[in-house]
Amino acid sequence: MISENEGVHLILRHDLTGKHEVGSGSSPQAVTTALIASILEKAQLTIKDVDVYSVEMQNPDITKPASAGDVSLANLKMIGAIGVLRKDSEKKELMEFVNDKALVGWAPTQGYIPSGIPYLGFATEDLVKGDKNRAMIVGRGSLFLGRMTNLFDGVSILIERNSGKLSNDAQQDLEEIVKREVAQALRNFASNLSAE
Repeated sequence: MISENEGVHLILRHDLTGKHEVGSGSSPQAVTTALIASILEKAQLTIKDVDVYSVEMQNPDITKPASAGDVSLANLKMIGAIGVLRKDSEKKELMEFVNDKALVGWAPTQGYIPSGIPYLGFATEDLVKGDKNRAMIVGRGSLFLGRMTNLFDGVSILIERNSGKLSNDAQQDLEEIVKREVAQALRNFASNLSAE
């Protein structure tokens, strides 16, 4: 459920989304730049500032025998390579980056299911109770449709640990809700006392 910031759960940064549009290009580098590097540039972050990249969580036990390789690993290497091009890291650090940020794919390989979305539930736990501060969820378009039409699509979003700080309006709303709930509880208690 997506709602207002209540000071606890993760923050979906709608101001930091990436889009892969038709004009972005279809090479893996162009896709990665449109979906990931564009967000990092806007947020003034390096590739290392994001703790987890969840991109195409396809299960390699299925994709390797089908000669598609380890899709999750290939995507992470491409993100690392973009980081090298952006001078966020050095080429010799590529595998260290991959091992540090890696998520092992486990989702079935069909349509949008193996996008970055399967990690979202785990991301909630990692960013609320765990040791992670930022994650990026990446949904890439259908490879099959892309090959058929030469048109590609995708979207990504940065999510962050909640700082616990609320805007003044949200803080006032929360205080108002608490006051109403306490008042209602006291009325209920008083009516139960008078009924006896």
